[in-house]
Amino acid sequence: MKRKKVHPNQRKKQADRKRATAHKAFKSHKVYGQKLADEKKKNRISLPKIKPWKVIVGAIVLGVFGVLYLSHVFATQQLLREVQRLEREYNQVRRLNNSYQLKYDRMTGPAQIYEKAKDMGFINGGPAERIIEVKE
Repeated sequence: MKRKKVHPNQRKKQADRKRATAHKAFKSHKVYGQKLADEKKKNRISLPKIKPWKVIVGAIVLGVFGVLYLSHVFATQQLLREVQRLEREYNQVRRLNNSYQLKYDRMTGPAQIYEKAKDMGFINGGPAERIIEVKE
């Protein structure tokens, strides 16, 4: 903690009283136990002196950065909407593709092939347990 300069609360000696009476006409009355007037001025917080043109330039720079930030936010939101639209479109096409794949698999499955072969006159050979060897 910083020590503050104050007058001590002590009695003056006789010689000091004589000197003090001579200076009373020139100096204001001092109260012992309180801070000196000069100390009050030194301890006061002073704001830095800023020129008005610097404040204006700072406000303009902050405004430019604010506009850039807002334009970036709006551009990002627009891109997000486009990405969500493309995701919906992709999911719709994927569902349609899965539906067509299921129909294709049902049309080309073994049951359908056996049924078509039977309609064409082929005879079911049973399980293929025999190995067929081809001679060259």
